Amino acid sequence: MERKVQPREEIPRGIGKAGHGLKVGIVVVFALIITMGSLFFAHRTVGDKRAELVSNVEHRLGLVAQGRADVFEAWLSDLAHRGDRLIKSDLFRLYAAEVDGISGDLAAIFGAGGDVEGEGADLAAQLPMMQNILREFCTYSGFLYARVLNWNGVAYIATDGYLPPMSEAEIALVQSTYKEGVPLVSPLRKTPQGLEMDIYVPIYPPEDEEHAHPVGVLMMTRQVTGKITELLSNSALSAKGEHTRLMQRTASGFLEVTPWTPEGFSKVTAQFELDDKGNMPFAERTSLSNEDEKVFSMGMRIEGPQWWVVQEMDFTAGTASIQAYSRTSYIMAGLAILAILLAAGLAWWVQTGVYNQRSAEQFRALAAQIDEQKRFIDSINANIQEFITLKDLDGRYIYVNDAFAQAVGRAEHEILGMDTEAVFGFDTAKRLTAADAAVLEEKGKVIINETIYLQSRRHQFQISKSPYYDNHGNCLGVVEVFRDITDFVAAQERNKRLIRRAMEALGSTIEAADPYLGGHTKLMAGLAVEVGRVLNLDEIDVAEIETAANLSQIGKMFVPKEILTKPERLTDDEKEVMETHVEYAYRILKDIDIDEGVLRAIYQMNERMDGSGYPKRLKGEDIILPARILSVLNAFCAMIRPRAHRGAMKPEEVLRILTDMGDKYDPAVLQALSEAITSPAGERLLDQSS
Repeated sequence: MERKVQPREEIPRGIGKAGHGLKVGIVVVFALIITMGSLFFAHRTVGDKRAELVSNVEHRLGLVAQGRADVFEAWLSDLAHRGDRLIKSDLFRLYAAEVDGISGDLAAIFGAGGDVEGEGADLAAQLPMMQNILREFCTYSGFLYARVLNWNGVAYIATDGYLPPMSEAEIALVQSTYKEGVPLVSPLRKTPQGLEMDIYVPIYPPEDEEHAHPVGVLMMTRQVTGKITELLSNSALSAKGEHTRLMQRTASGFLEVTPWTPEGFSKVTAQFELDDKGNMPFAERTSLSNEDEKVFSMGMRIEGPQWWVVQEMDFTAGTASIQAYSRTSYIMAGLAILAILLAAGLAWWVQTGVYNQRSAEQFRALAAQIDEQKRFIDSINANIQEFITLKDLDGRYIYVNDAFAQAVGRAEHEILGMDTEAVFGFDTAKRLTAADAAVLEEKGKVIINETIYLQSRRHQFQISKSPYYDNHGNCLGVVEVFRDITDFVAAQERNKRLIRRAMEALGSTIEAADPYLGGHTKLMAGLAVEVGRVLNLDEIDVAEIETAANLSQIGKMFVPKEILTKPERLTDDEKEVMETHVEYAYRILKDIDIDEGVLRAIYQMNERMDGSGYPKRLKGEDIILPARILSVLNAFCAMIRPRAHRGAMKPEEVLRILTDMGDKYDPAVLQALSEAITSPAGERLLDQSS
């Protein structure tokens, strides 16, 4: 039988070319999409990183500016209170009250026109003694001169025979002190001796100050160039490019206080607006008095005078890290794009080779091009600061970049074939290879933080480890990227120390407001450490209790002073107001980077074992141990110190009283406190606080 052969069906050449063109078009579109996506991702990542950096700068500047403003306020308050020894003297009060009662001219006091008779005779006789007392006050208090003035700004007691005449602005400040009944501070002024300012303190008659009007004003003049220079100087914790400046508002506008310059002031050229609290909001702007310097800045109003503490961070120094991060991100994006383009080119040549008899030659050319591009990528990779390595399944290095080789102090070819122990040593290798095992077992990415010593220098690294696969999905090894975060970790530690110092400054401010709180938190913190050690707590728990003790009184800054220092027993309404200090403390501290245990200890330290405490009426074991410790120490430290209605009690007597109230306080803590105060360290603490 004859077999028929079917003719072979040929594929039209045009259709083949169309299919080839479609595939090439798909590859091109895919490459463009990946390219745009890589650029968008890099841009988005850099933008997010910059926003995070700016937020951190804002937080830091706010803390530092507020802390510096608190220091200025404490200094001004101290200067004002230095006059207390004088103005609270019954002799000065009575003399000022009698002068205030004189009608008409005060010339009779000074003996003008001959013998002094009438209502001014006794005052004139006492005047030399009053002047001597005022001169002695200026000498030991550090003021240039002082004077006592009446409502019209007329000085009737002065430190020497001639003082500069009172200006209209100074007379206005005298009269404002009369009206408001509180100390006032004049604007700073430049003199040949430096910067000076006046402090105006009201003098009350001998009767109750709360219901009396001032009868005179003590004006004290002080030279402050050195002190303001000291307060504005950078501390050891100041970041690079960070400066503290003082701004003063005058009738002609804002001036920057520059005590180190001949003029003493410079005109503020920066553009800004104050918020509803009178503070300068955080923003990117020019420096206060230098239009050519770009900075991040934030200002805090100082209570009292028209002063602002302005904290600035140089823009270039503040954004240095984001610039480096931006370069790295775009380099990595460029490498990704380059890889995609190379893949697209390879696809192009593969598709073209089907229709080209010289495909072998073209593939060789493409291989040469890929090799050239690989060298190009390697040259870029060699300039990346991060360490990049590739290890095989046996843990031996098969690739390292230049940065890694330089860091470990070996040539690249020497490292290839070595394992982790040979490069870093046994202990470090043990930690690093544990993460390698996790990557290979879980087939996923692992990020660890490790401390590594390179050439006798300590570094903190964030190490990203990922599995490396071939084209068939077989795992060939582990890719490592080492990012040096030593400076970042150090900056975080500096920020924590800064926050701690700021909190200590706030605590000191509270103790300054209540004369019976002085040294209270310091003694609590010291005893907290000793009690924690008696109870065999670990060092982390002891540190948390010490921190909580240091911050325990922070909420009392919002309690009215008349309630805080009231000598009599508080009413129910006053107790309710006093107990709000716990909520205020929680609001202040909850947004600060402190441990949760510290926050809970402060919040629960006023609870009692029988449920009679506040704010949540917790009982027994519902109160955490650190809070139970602070509860005992807070009561103990308060009772061994004097109060307006009683004297200080002996520690042994206080312990007996607290023990008798065993249903309110933890007996184990009371026993530990009894052992702690009889130890050498406890005795030293009690001696220092007495």
